[in-house]
Amino acid sequence: MNYIAETVENFFAKLDKMQGDLAKFSQTLDSRSEKIPVLLKNFEDKIFAAAGSSDMTGKNAVEKAAQKSVENMRAIVETWSEKIEADRKGKRFIKKNEKYLVVMIFGAVKAGKSSLGNFFAGKKFFNAPFDNHYKKIAKPIFETEERGRDTGDIEKDSSGDTWFQEGVIDTTGAIQYFTLSGLRWIDSPGTGAVGKEGDTKNMTALVEEYLSYTDMCIFLMNSAEPGLQDDMRYMQKLSREGQEALIVITKSDFSDEDVDDDGNLISILAPKTSEIRKLQEDDICKRVKERYPEIDEQKFRAISISTALAGQAVESQDDEKFKASNLDKLMKILGDKVSDNAIERKQENPRRLLNNFVDSVVENLKEFDSGIDTILSQVEKYKSDMSRIANLIVTNVRREVRAEISYKANEWNRLVKNGQKIDNAAINAEVSNILQEKLNEEITSQMNRVIEDFQNLEMKTVPANISAASLEKKTAQISHTYTESYTVPRPPSGLWEHFRSFLGKEYYRTEHSTHTEYQTVDLGTNLDEFLTGLMPQVENYAKNQADEYLATLRDKYFIERENFAKNMLKEIETLRNELTELKF
Repeated sequence: MNYIAETVENFFAKLDKMQGDLAKFSQTLDSRSEKIPVLLKNFEDKIFAAAGSSDMTGKNAVEKAAQKSVENMRAIVETWSEKIEADRKGKRFIKKNEKYLVVMIFGAVKAGKSSLGNFFAGKKFFNAPFDNHYKKIAKPIFETEERGRDTGDIEKDSSGDTWFQEGVIDTTGAIQYFTLSGLRWIDSPGTGAVGKEGDTKNMTALVEEYLSYTDMCIFLMNSAEPGLQDDMRYMQKLSREGQEALIVITKSDFSDEDVDDDGNLISILAPKTSEIRKLQEDDICKRVKERYPEIDEQKFRAISISTALAGQAVESQDDEKFKASNLDKLMKILGDKVSDNAIERKQENPRRLLNNFVDSVVENLKEFDSGIDTILSQVEKYKSDMSRIANLIVTNVRREVRAEISYKANEWNRLVKNGQKIDNAAINAEVSNILQEKLNEEITSQMNRVIEDFQNLEMKTVPANISAASLEKKTAQISHTYTESYTVPRPPSGLWEHFRSFLGKEYYRTEHSTHTEYQTVDLGTNLDEFLTGLMPQVENYAKNQADEYLATLRDKYFIERENFAKNMLKEIETLRNELTELKF
């Protein structure tokens, strides 16, 4: 038996063993997966019932955050319906293929998926010039699982045998497969394929959907451009979902020149050197690891192949060329992987699907958390702003009240000056009214600056009980003291004065008299005293009322939205815990 036939024989021995193992296997799908839609529906009903009973038409940041959060929830919940349907579809697919190990081939357009599939289906081996295991079995039947485009269908050759269509750009437009013993080989559209008119499915989305349902993946990369960034993202998806993938670098060959037996120059296909192949394989593994450090290296390895060389090798029964194609290594790797723990792989697949489904929903719930946190953070910001403006309100009220009362006081002052008496109780009442009016105006004004659509809550006002001093006329008594001098007759003193007095001389002395006079002066009114005694009361009342009202606002203004947010967080946490408990 030649090397090619021996390789094929060993490959089928492993497939047949796997088929025998799986013939005794029956996929039992755990009932816990059916609990997920119920949990999601209950959650959906609760959150939207709460949202629907709450008015969210406001324009402030809290209302906007609530509106956005609910809209985001609705959008995500809609995706859950798609996930539930995809999960059910996946379970049907798994049950349908319970007797086979499902290997899916995917990769970019023109990576050689269909050609490799046809090779494993035996297209070259059935007509090979040597006996091999393919000639002992019925030709595999090609079937379509799901179509997304009316091109790239399974085609018949001149002998009436069916194969994957190959050789045309962007051929495959469907999920299609053939069965080889215990192996079900699935071909897929090229990832990144450009959409075409008439497509019923996005080609990339179709591939990604079925990747999650399969037991193993073979990821093809064209040797001419291996490791494209768009290709690499699939490695992360597979690793995140616990899938295993073999990276196969296709078309690892080149055209060379040679001379035939007649001396003519001919073009031949030759393998790329082992050094070049290793460089490409190492480079891809390195870049995947660098881009996705968390990836499980044990589940990803790369191998370079040339399907064209292998086809030529089979046609010419050339063992060395077959070895140079590396298809022998790929057959051995694939055979080892599919035959090892086949039943365990089949049992693990639905568990992995359920876990991935739960993980994706739990990841969505983080977005819910974020939206709710935004609502609560906006509430806290408003509360902080309310505290900040308390002193500003008091300062402004004090200034405005003083100006208003000063204006009123001038009128009262005029009346008092004219002798009229002002009722002190009436003054106190008017001052209290002015104070409460200015306080309400200032609170509303400042709150409108803080909250865009502020609506005043009913303010529980306490009488100001301002006790202003009596406004009355003031006078002062001024005293003036002066001395008056005058002369009065006096008797003569001494002999000489007596002599002269006898002759008619009169003598006088000066006397002094002190007098004090009093005058009442009009000092106006006690206006300054009145205002000085009034303003501390105004300031104290304004501060107490402002603090009390702002505290009421902080506690009650957004209470409905806070309760909504906090209840949502509880519902989210409950759902998260219930879903997590369902995981394997």
